[in-house]
Amino acid sequence: MIRKTQSYPILGILVLLVCLTNPVWAQDETLQNDSFVSDQPASFQAGFISGEIAAARFAPSIPCPCSIDSLTVLFGGNSDTVTMGIQIWDDPGGVIPGTLLYTGEVVLTGSTSNLQQIDLTTSPIVITRPFRVGLVFNHDGLPGIATDTDGTIDTTANFILADFGGLSLWFGSSDLGVSGDFIMRAAISDIDADGDGVTDALDNCVVVANGEQSDTDADGYGNLCDADFDNDCSVNFQDLGLLRSAFFAMPDDPNWNAAIDLNTDGAINFLDLGLLRSLFFAPPGPSGVTDQCQ
Repeated sequence: MIRKTQSYPILGILVLLVCLTNPVWAQDETLQNDSFVSDQPASFQAGFISGEIAAARFAPSIPCPCSIDSLTVLFGGNSDTVTMGIQIWDDPGGVIPGTLLYTGEVVLTGSTSNLQQIDLTTSPIVITRPFRVGLVFNHDGLPGIATDTDGTIDTTANFILADFGGLSLWFGSSDLGVSGDFIMRAAISDIDADGDGVTDALDNCVVVANGEQSDTDADGYGNLCDADFDNDCSVNFQDLGLLRSAFFAMPDDPNWNAAIDLNTDGAINFLDLGLLRSLFFAPPGPSGVTDQCQ
């Protein structure tokens, strides 16, 4: 189950103005597999031993790269306070996860009804596709992770790293008799690295603020980070020659080339030359909407 929210300005006139100037909205999303709501029954898993992991796989639907901002879990069965490990992996699919992206610890106090939130904003974790979150047990038995009791389980999204006599192996949790989804959720938000109001996955200049997204030659790279005028994927002396041939040109001039107006101010001049120099011997971009030169 995926619940998604979007942030919009409150005043209608501001909505109109922003829509006209920047149609790309920052997005956040809460990912979950469980159906648990407050005051409903849950089942607390008492069978974990130290070193084992309860994990859930999540698949973003908003454009990413995204950051994982927090985790929410129902963890209890008794009121003991314990230190749990947290691990997060890239997860291309299957029983075994991909690359480990994050490891940390959190102190949790068992509760039979209260969802607990774990803040991860102090250690940014960037994901670009489905990922897996695991709670690592440092104790045996309860308190433990809860599962919902609706009688269904997503067998592609719930996993256990189990200890068999010192050998740790990944299993689908249903293979080990767990009948519900782990009550474990992840809040994510898309990333806007340059702060121009356009998220990285949709930004044609990821590291340069260009809210207007001007791309005169329609190659997927915004003018402000695209001094590759001949589209050979390198900013070099050929591009410098093209700029020189259009130097001091304005839109009414016969040698005007809008793609060379890097800052889109309606004139090709020393400002554009300075931008070209800063991009010299580099590929255009980077861009979140194309990778033709990567």
